[in-house]
Amino acid sequence: MTRPHRPAEASWFRSRGGRRFGAEFGAIVVLKLVALALIWTFCIRPQPRADTQPEAVADHVLGPAAHEATHDR
Repeated sequence: MTRPHRPAEASWFRSRGGRRFGAEFGAIVVLKLVALALIWTFCIRPQPRADTQPEAVADHVLGPAAHEATHDR
């Protein structure tokens, strides 16, 4: 049993509704990428690093009063 050969039907994506769907889908993808880029820019991007030099860490941990006391002696 062989099935009769039917000519290839036009794809739904090549119809007016398919082209509209493709355009809307593409617009949604682009808008989401723009939204993610904006979120990263304002919320997630690397923040300035803290000063980790030993003197700066000592000032932060011991506080400025410890250095004033050593200079007063």
